[in-house]
Amino acid sequence: METQERPVNPTRAAGNWLQWATLVLCVLVLVVTVWTSRGRSNVSERVDERIALASTMLNQGLPAEAIVEYDAALDLARGDPARKANLCYLIGKTYFEALKNYEKALAYFARARHFNASHPESARMEKWSVECLERLGRSLDARNRMSRATALRPNELSSSGTIVARLGDQPISMADLDAEIRRLDPATQKHLADPKEKAAFLEQHVSRRLLTEAANRAGLQRDPAVLREMDRARDEILLAAYYEREIAGAVSVTPEEVRLYYDAHRDEFREPRRFALSHIELANEAAATSAVAALEGGQSFDALARKISVNAETREKGGRLGSWTEDGPLPTALGNEPELRKTIGDLKQGQRTAPLKTKSGSYQIVRTDEVSSPTIRAFEDVRETIAARLRRERMLKRQEEVLARLREAEKVVIYREAIEGTKPSK
Repeated sequence: METQERPVNPTRAAGNWLQWATLVLCVLVLVVTVWTSRGRSNVSERVDERIALASTMLNQGLPAEAIVEYDAALDLARGDPARKANLCYLIGKTYFEALKNYEKALAYFARARHFNASHPESARMEKWSVECLERLGRSLDARNRMSRATALRPNELSSSGTIVARLGDQPISMADLDAEIRRLDPATQKHLADPKEKAAFLEQHVSRRLLTEAANRAGLQRDPAVLREMDRARDEILLAAYYEREIAGAVSVTPEEVRLYYDAHRDEFREPRRFALSHIELANEAAATSAVAALEGGQSFDALARKISVNAETREKGGRLGSWTEDGPLPTALGNEPELRKTIGDLKQGQRTAPLKTKSGSYQIVRTDEVSSPTIRAFEDVRETIAARLRRERMLKRQEEVLARLREAEKVVIYREAIEGTKPSK
């Protein structure tokens, strides 16, 4: 019995071929997907590895090397805008904080915001960008940028209000001028309340702005020496602010403490005695002996001074020298004679010295016309002095405490022998 061949159904054959083609295509898509996913995973791992290495470099104080690793990671993360934004932020932060390269930092912060306008650190980058502009000497750009960032409306800038001057297309408003004046000391602010003086200040302010902008155009903000001076000035400002907050601001003196100090240290506020003095200056010992004899014979001291004193300045005044404070210098006519000072200090009112020979060779006879008793200065007169002294002492103590804590925290070691040339102690 012969087997008969069935005819092939063309429609069914085509269907089988289509199924096989679909199956092959699905397999290919799956392979490509897996391969791509693996590739992306490998890239992500390489980016993470670079970032970790950069962090290690930073921790070891190698910011420039960290930048190299961050840049390598940035090159790998080409298809991931969010990651590129974060890497640009990290690079900008390193330039800003560690390398103090403010131009580079500004550029990378701009790139970060370009790749991700809603970056989590956008506010911080904006603040740092303003500071970069300030450090580069572009204070006007910094101010405008800050104004745009803080404006209630996009067109609400700090230069709103009455315009008092223009520098090209940059306006200076009355509010801007007043802000500059508020930075001055109270006495100067009061002086500038006069409209004429305020107008003169505006002229000076415009001149300073013009010179500053000229310096920027000359590229001085990038000059290494200028940058070092700017860093030094910034450090001084920071130091003063920290001192005011952590040292001066942490010290107080109460009125009760001032009073207690006064009561316990009254001798410190004792007023020295005051003497009203007269003198007769003689040319030699013989004249001095004769003068003593005349005085002991009842001759008036004043009349004798007018008659025989060789000091022309005091002779016509009867030898009067005026007042002398016990702890102060002797009157000029007496010279600087330690022995004379001691002798006068031992006199009571109305007494006179024996003739005393001075370094110039002349002889002096000195009389005390009046002698005041020592007194204690009133508390009201010395209250501010005591408060200032106590505050100064406490600030010095506080400063020592703060420095001791900082030295311990930072593990400070000073090698004095390297400067003094001595052998290090063991």
